[in-house]
Amino acid sequence: MRNRILSYTVLSVNCVISSQLTLADDYFNPNLVEGNSHFVDLSVFNKTGGQEAGSYSSEIYINSNHVDERDINYEHLDSKLVPLLTKQDYINFGVNPNATPEFMALPDDHIIKDIGTVIPDALTNFNFEQRKLKISIPQLYMTNTAQGYISPKDWDDGISALFLDYNTSFASTKEDESSEMNTNAYVNLRSGVNVGAWRLRNYSTYTQGNGTHDWNNINTYAQRDIKSLKSQLIIGDSYTPSDMFDSFAFRGVQLYSDDSMQPSSLRGFAPVIRGIAQTNAQVTISQNGNVIWQSYVPPGPFAIDDLYPTSASGNLEVTIKEADGRVRQFTQPFSSVPIMLREGRFKYSLTAGEYRSTSDNIKEPGFIQTTGVYGLPYDSTVYGGTILASNYKSALLGVGKGLGFLGSVSLDTTVASSKIKGTNYNGLSTRFQYAKDITQTGTTFTLAGYRYSTSDYRDFDEANGYYDYANDTFSDPATKVNNLIYRQSKRNRLQLNVNQSLGDYGSFYVSAYKQDYWNSHNNDKNINLGYNKSYKGVNYTFNYSYSQSLYQRQKEQLFSVNIQIPLDLLGRTSWLNLSSTSDDDGKNTTSVGISGTALADNNLSYNAQQSVTKYQGGSGSSSLNYKSSFGEYQLGFNYTRHSQQLNYGARGGVVVHPDGINFTQPLGDTMVLVKAQDAADLKVANNTGIYTNKNGYAVIPYAVPYQRNRIHLNTSNLGDDIDILTDTKVVVPTRGALVVADFPTRVGRKILITLEGMKIPFGAEASIINDGIKTTGIVDNKQQVYLSGVPMQGNILVNWQDGQCKAPFQLSQSDKEIILISLPCH
Repeated sequence: MRNRILSYTVLSVNCVISSQLTLADDYFNPNLVEGNSHFVDLSVFNKTGGQEAGSYSSEIYINSNHVDERDINYEHLDSKLVPLLTKQDYINFGVNPNATPEFMALPDDHIIKDIGTVIPDALTNFNFEQRKLKISIPQLYMTNTAQGYISPKDWDDGISALFLDYNTSFASTKEDESSEMNTNAYVNLRSGVNVGAWRLRNYSTYTQGNGTHDWNNINTYAQRDIKSLKSQLIIGDSYTPSDMFDSFAFRGVQLYSDDSMQPSSLRGFAPVIRGIAQTNAQVTISQNGNVIWQSYVPPGPFAIDDLYPTSASGNLEVTIKEADGRVRQFTQPFSSVPIMLREGRFKYSLTAGEYRSTSDNIKEPGFIQTTGVYGLPYDSTVYGGTILASNYKSALLGVGKGLGFLGSVSLDTTVASSKIKGTNYNGLSTRFQYAKDITQTGTTFTLAGYRYSTSDYRDFDEANGYYDYANDTFSDPATKVNNLIYRQSKRNRLQLNVNQSLGDYGSFYVSAYKQDYWNSHNNDKNINLGYNKSYKGVNYTFNYSYSQSLYQRQKEQLFSVNIQIPLDLLGRTSWLNLSSTSDDDGKNTTSVGISGTALADNNLSYNAQQSVTKYQGGSGSSSLNYKSSFGEYQLGFNYTRHSQQLNYGARGGVVVHPDGINFTQPLGDTMVLVKAQDAADLKVANNTGIYTNKNGYAVIPYAVPYQRNRIHLNTSNLGDDIDILTDTKVVVPTRGALVVADFPTRVGRKILITLEGMKIPFGAEASIINDGIKTTGIVDNKQQVYLSGVPMQGNILVNWQDGQCKAPFQLSQSDKEIILISLPCH
């Protein structure tokens, strides 16, 4: 690897070159080297930045825009290094295939050494020190592409693979008045198979507790992208888009526009769930009747930002079960910001199939849904859609408008006709959405207001879920809630989200939601307020939470104050935590604890807390979370005056690929397989706890589809007998792909050779080929040269301007990092 070669000779040459910066013509004077200049061959260094030809890792810029990063072969032309790029390379970088007749006439695989010979005024410049290749092409000869455009030819469908992502959570609870140990379990599994451009996925969960257990197959589907349409095709179980109609589950076929296939300059969202726990509480989040997240949080405010929702919008039901048995519930809605598209852009979705429900009591009719969005001039957008089924018909029409510095709004109206138990219901719904980012003040403001103008309006989900039960005799609380909701007609809904930065004075957020109904005086209401401030390293947080639900008339309020003080004694990776939480029943909980991270990679986090609650006595909790290359592991213990609980869990993944099996951290949808053959324990930069295994493989669990992902390896602890040719790779995966970032390695020894038998000039090039890979070094003024990746035996070839020689060698086993040998060269 060129940027790792520990070459004493190169250091010597660089020192001499740096002393020549005052020469007017950047000419390297061989007489400065002691000895006769006849034995000096340094013509390659006569020009600034001069280097020998070869392959170098390069960041590629065209007209100042970063377009790629990869290894490029270079040759000398007119005393400078020029890239050996093909016509297709230039086209991929944005050059018009019809730029000039000379350029058009070339085959796609033709190597162009001087781009200026086929495109007037075009040139290349390679900055060796910065490893930057700058290409200048007159705009006349460039295609009119958006900034951030990546050619579909560069999209990588990845390799065939099987994977499993798991998230497990277990708890064993012992109550003082009971001799039995109660055990609860939650297992979340996402499995998949990749073959070519096709992805097969399954999402399942398992829950156990209170003497019951349930295995839930949430969805199974096959998916692939349709590159020519910039769309995704799904066959199986999935969810309809949520930008117009409320999302619902279906089984069938769907084709929809994928925004992530567009250039970054032309392009959404999972909500953050906030709340306050009074004890070490179990938090459960459900969507469409499915538990999608469950874990334990310590006392105080919490924020859950790693959800994997089953659909792109809709209500999330949040249940907080305190250690003392108290249960609180609230609804967290989420939806996209106003519907807006750039002028001339078009988005669509086509869905056909069968409505899918998690309940046996709900209808599952066949349906067709279509949506379309088109960007108009003057910052305007028009959109519409339809749903057609045997028992339901609806149509939506809307318009979005950019208001400049005032933000953006959208307004739409839906008319719906539903048939329920032989009765027709015709209704109208109007929706208003507003969003604004104020960069200067650090404000993000989103408001979505819905008004259902008649009591007979039903969305498709409600029309299929409505049943006129005489009474609620269901044992399952979730079924009771669903049937109660389906009997009501939604009237007004208001949703507000504000995030405001106050600079040196901190930041605050407001999240509020209210839904009322035609046939009930009760409503759903949820308000969260928070303020954060940091002063001299000490963090202060104030939070307020209010919740009320249609099916639970009791109003609940919580207020908390939290202070985090850094502990300098432990390197500012540990914190002293002080908190106080009060509810509207007069219960006050005061806590003190310590939390932080440990180990070199900060991949071990810990938390210990002791609390006292008015009327209930003391309680405590402690937890450990360890993040390794093979997964994440949690262990916790908490107690109250009447119970003790041990909770534990693991999150991670398993990837089976053609070269073996990797155990990984929790997996996302799109992944990267790092391959550095036989290079063990190399850290993958910008990824906590991810290292290559003993075979040189690692999995980066998250990658951005259809975008350039830069993968960098830290090679500081590379073994003595292995070299890596480049430490940086760039990959462009398609959605759901497992792509390979291949870092070529070279196994061999590092040697410092003294060449004997003839006079060899300073600056001569010495090279050796090992497994088809050429390694080069520069001979110094003592006829020494450093080479890495050297096999146990072979021939070293030395070339200079007037001659050459060959030095055969055979190495013996040695524990030394660098082997020193003398060889005759003839």
